Amino acid sequence: MLFETERLYVAKWEEGDLDSLYGLFNDTAIKEFILPKLTMEETECIFEKQLHAYENNYPFGRYFIVEKISNDFIGLLLLRKNKEEGGVEIGYSLIREHWKKGYATEIVQEGVNWLFEQKKISNIYAVTETGNLNSQNVLLKCGFCREENLMEEEPMEINFTLLRD
Repeated sequence: MLFETERLYVAKWEEGDLDSLYGLFNDTAIKEFILPKLTMEETECIFEKQLHAYENNYPFGRYFIVEKISNDFIGLLLLRKNKEEGGVEIGYSLIREHWKKGYATEIVQEGVNWLFEQKKISNIYAVTETGNLNSQNVLLKCGFCREENLMEEEPMEINFTLLRD
């Protein structure tokens, strides 16, 4: 387990988790703002690479978000090293039936706390598309600041940052 909240925990993928990942990657509700649908082969490639990456890239990578009460997989957390020294991108996606329960805010807030406990992390950033108002609200609730958007391409992305105090 990477970290936990009152209702959730974040854990590495395990060998038997491929079907859960495939289901998430092909959920039409979250595909509106995240990658296009993936085949089982594409999902398996991502899955296998991540299993091997945990050893060399900790704490960076993709992790499952699990609801404690049911022990059900409910989403995905991304921690990606930024090219900038001490920077980390945080991202998340939740299965639609778990939206509007406060889980996104809960996992991002605790993720931020956990990341800043790591000595070398000085800033965290996130990216959303302009139409993804729910994610923008989560990031603002968690203390992120919206950056000026310099891109004029569609779909436009909005950058958010949070600096260590």
